[in-house]
Amino acid sequence: MIEPGVGLSLGAAASWGAGDVAGGLAARRAGGLVVAGGAQLTGFLLLLGGLLLLRPGPPDAPTLLLGGIGGAFGGLGLAALYRALAQGSMGVVSAVAGVGGVLISLGVGVLVWGDAISLLQLAGVGCAVAAAAAASGATRHGVSRQGLILALGAAVGFGLWFVFVNRAAEGGQLWALVAARGSATLVVGGMALARAEGPLLHGAGRLVALAGLLDVAANGLVVLSFATLGVGIAAALSGLYPLATMLLARLLLGESLPRLGMVAVLVAVAGIVLISLGG
Repeated sequence: MIEPGVGLSLGAAASWGAGDVAGGLAARRAGGLVVAGGAQLTGFLLLLGGLLLLRPGPPDAPTLLLGGIGGAFGGLGLAALYRALAQGSMGVVSAVAGVGGVLISLGVGVLVWGDAISLLQLAGVGCAVAAAAAASGATRHGVSRQGLILALGAAVGFGLWFVFVNRAAEGGQLWALVAARGSATLVVGGMALARAEGPLLHGAGRLVALAGLLDVAANGLVVLSFATLGVGIAAALSGLYPLATMLLARLLLGESLPRLGMVAVLVAVAGIVLISLGG
């Protein structure tokens, strides 16, 4: 039986993968920075609604500070990702960002914070990273040098989001998300407004809102998974989102799914099984 944390992380991967497709398509019309800013604002408003409904106790300063720092990194990472996705090569871009984010968060969790990881889980993480990397080879198009640099920047942003938000969630899961989203909205939204010329969304409002909804849902699922999983394991499982991006691109956009894509899916399933058995 798959433990709850594993299921939550996989749900986050599916949600992030779908959000990448929506955000990437929107960024082709409105630009990555604008789409990321709009997506962050959408998620922030949803989380404020959650605060009004659930009325949690007041947060402590470290929760807000760590969440805010993580949110700023994550928001900038998302802007870099959407800009890279707008240039095409969704499989390559998502895989580079996903694998890099996993390696950063896993390294910090194990080497700095001493998170425990069994041999089976370590093998499963290896499978997850290999699956995300294989997804990059399952695209029909190459990636430009600029796209690769942006994807690497996204990886750094996502990895640091995991690192800081994981710690912030120890003082309150919902407040950690609110702090992260509020910070990201201010940083990325402010940059988008400062650089805006003419209409912002260019008819991509619905896609931006959908990307924001899916992204904040993934954030919430990952934060909930922190209760039972180390940050590295949660990052590895949720880092499978390039597979969801690839499969949705196949179903919705008619992109081909070559043999390497099928290999990526099978390796990912093997990784999920190993991580579940090793818990």
